[in-house]
Amino acid sequence: MVTVVLPLALAFIMVALGISLTPADFGLALRRPQPLLAGVIAQVLLLPLVAFGLIRLFNLPGELGVGVLVLACCPGGITSNVMTRLARGDVALSISFTALASLFTTLTLPPILSLGGRALMGTALPAVSITGLGLKMGLMTTLPVLLGVLLRQRQPALARRWEHPAERIATGLFGLILAVTILAEWQTLIDNLASLGPVLLTLNVGMLAIGTAVAQGLRLPASQVSTVAIESGFQNGTVGIAVGALLLEASGSDLGLSANSLPFWPGGVRSRQPHEP
Repeated sequence: MVTVVLPLALAFIMVALGISLTPADFGLALRRPQPLLAGVIAQVLLLPLVAFGLIRLFNLPGELGVGVLVLACCPGGITSNVMTRLARGDVALSISFTALASLFTTLTLPPILSLGGRALMGTALPAVSITGLGLKMGLMTTLPVLLGVLLRQRQPALARRWEHPAERIATGLFGLILAVTILAEWQTLIDNLASLGPVLLTLNVGMLAIGTAVAQGLRLPASQVSTVAIESGFQNGTVGIAVGALLLEASGSDLGLSANSLPFWPGGVRSRQPHEP
């Protein structure tokens, strides 16, 4: 049931975002490279570096550190797109950057995991191919948006009539998905709040500030400043889960990685008991 309803809900959210956009909105975002450059600098380059520094600062165990690093290397996704809309940012820019960052991730994630894994675990992590995954995530976010834009182009009156109701429904679905996810992993959240909470909170708040500073340094308008900040601070947990699955499949038990050691793995993370090393 969930495997059917969740993708449909996510697809509806992205279609609702597309209904409010036109091809001209994307053209404007692509004709001015400064916002995309700001996002790439903040998310693709600075975010993994900041995450690695915090992993060291908070002295996270190697396997938990790898999980945080994987998550930090993931591009933004539906979450950042919806949050951009709620913040009255540049949604077309957010979606454009999500697509671009997804492509960049296929190039940056393998070497970062190789170097980071060697530093955190004492040995290189197994090589994983995420090209297909990146393309799949791009289709999951881009195709429904394009359908919404097409509806706006072909049936403008219908799109205008449904734009605000669809936005309210999409916001409600987003909140529902978030609430269900938190409730489903409530015990996991409680068990690991003390160890992972400070790291992830510092990482998110810090990257929101860094993204804002980078965008303001490029003298971007306010709507694009908020977009770059959100894209820097919100990551695609779905991609993180998928990459974690690839790592688990490739490594088996050789590196000590398990579903219980990855902070983004559903039902996976457990707290360390006092008697454990």
